[in-house]
Amino acid sequence: MKLYKTTLIPTSNFATKLKGDTLFGQICWAIRFGFGEERLKELISTYDEKPFLVVSDPFAKGYLPKPTMPSIYLNEDATKKKENRKRIWLTLQELQNGKFNKAKTNEDINNTDTNEVIVKNAINYKTFTTTGDGFDPYGEDEFKIAPKDIYFLLDDNFALEELQSSLELVSQMGYGKDATIGKGRFTFTDLEEQNISNESKRFMALSPFTPSGMKCENLFYEPFTRFGKTGASRANTNAFKKPLLLADSGAVISYETKQNLQYIGSAIKNISTYKDIVHQGYSIVLPIKELS
Repeated sequence: MKLYKTTLIPTSNFATKLKGDTLFGQICWAIRFGFGEERLKELISTYDEKPFLVVSDPFAKGYLPKPTMPSIYLNEDATKKKENRKRIWLTLQELQNGKFNKAKTNEDINNTDTNEVIVKNAINYKTFTTTGDGFDPYGEDEFKIAPKDIYFLLDDNFALEELQSSLELVSQMGYGKDATIGKGRFTFTDLEEQNISNESKRFMALSPFTPSGMKCENLFYEPFTRFGKTGASRANTNAFKKPLLLADSGAVISYETKQNLQYIGSAIKNISTYKDIVHQGYSIVLPIKELS
C-alpha cells in the first residue's frame, strides 16, 4: 500500500467537524456517484480482509499530533499540566526522534481554528412560517479552520486517479452538514507520496480506530464516541447508525517485538438498517521513537 499526503484548504466554513472516518464515508459516496455502484461494491467486498483506502484525521500543516501518553513517557514537566495540554503539535522528525517535549501550541504555529454557535430559527416548511409562537431559536456549531494536512493510504486496486477524482467531487459537493447551503467547501494540493519506514515497536494512530481483538503489549488512547448518520439518498429514512466507541487519533500502540505496519484496526459492520454499510475502523499508523 502507498501513503499520500495532501493539504486541504477550506474555502468556506464547516458545519461538521473534519474527521478521517467521516471523510472516508463521503469519498465512498463520491466513488458511487463518479464510478458507479458496482465499482464501490467491488472495493467494499474485500474491506474486511484489507482496506482499499484509509483516511487520516486533519492535522496542522506541516505537523502531526503529540502522542496520547502519560507525561512521564513524553519527558514533560508533570507539574505543568495546563501548559502540556496546549502543546499538541510535533513534526515527523520530532516524533521519530522521541523529542516529544518539543511540542508546540496552536498559537506557536499559527493554527487558527475557531468555532462559534450560529443561532437559527426553526421553520415549518409546510406553511413556510416559524414554528411555535413565532420564535423557536436553536444553535448550531460552525467551524472556521486553517489549512490541514490529510494522509491517505491506498491499496493497489484503488488508483490514485480515482482518489483524486473522488476527493475533487467531495470538495465541490461540500463536506458534512449544510453542504447544500455552501458549507464544507475546500480545495486541495497535489497528492504527494510519502516514503516513511513502517518498522518499529511503537506506532501512533492518525485517526479513530477499533482496538477490538488487537494483540499488543500496551495501548494508550483517549476514547472517541461516534454518533454516525447515513448520507446522500439514505439520509431520508432511518439515517442514524449505532453509536461506536473508538480509540481516538494520537493513540500509541506498543509491541514486544518490531512490527512492519501501515495500518491497524478492522472494518466495522452491522451498525445500520442498511446491511451493506461499513465504517472505517482502520487507522494509518506512523512509527515513533521507542519508549525507554
